[in-house]
Amino acid sequence: MMKIFLVRHGVTEFNQKRRIQGQKDIPLAPEGRIQARETGSYLQSLGLKKIYSSDLSRARETAQIIAEPIGFTPVEVLGLREINMGRWEGLSWEEVGEKFPEEQKAWVENPLDNGPSGGENIKQAADRFEKTIFSITEPGKNGSPILIVSHGLVIATLVASMRGKSPAFWRDFSPDNASITELRRENNTLELISFNKPV
Repeated sequence: MMKIFLVRHGVTEFNQKRRIQGQKDIPLAPEGRIQARETGSYLQSLGLKKIYSSDLSRARETAQIIAEPIGFTPVEVLGLREINMGRWEGLSWEEVGEKFPEEQKAWVENPLDNGPSGGENIKQAADRFEKTIFSITEPGKNGSPILIVSHGLVIATLVASMRGKSPAFWRDFSPDNASITELRRENNTLELISFNKPV
């Protein structure tokens, strides 16, 4: 049995301004660094064996802040990135509607199969993320527990699936910045222990 702590990165300026980040490499806001330190303080006593992170700077920096007091170097993994939002990245939702109304309409109606031009749809992002989580948590690969620092939408798709829902319902399971979601892996099954725990 492996225990997994899944953390969304700290808040960024794009989060605060409600702009679409996707894989645009946006750093943490000052508040995000404070959040990361607070989350790290909580996690320090849990005996983490390894820390993994998306390679995007907002997740990487969150992981580094958490890892520093316990002397770990986070392992960066491309598959833990946020969904690629293509040409929508950097825009607000309203601006997407103005610039790309047909794409936005298709996304709203069926985000599993439709995505922004040059980006991913929800199914592609969810499948990539789940495959990466199962690879990282393969039995015998690491001790337990481990920490994975990633992004809001992809974490939400995984939680939706674990709650028996389609990844298309990701909005119902979007975690807060720097919150902790706990999973347990037994053989080839992931179980949700707690979701979106604040620190």
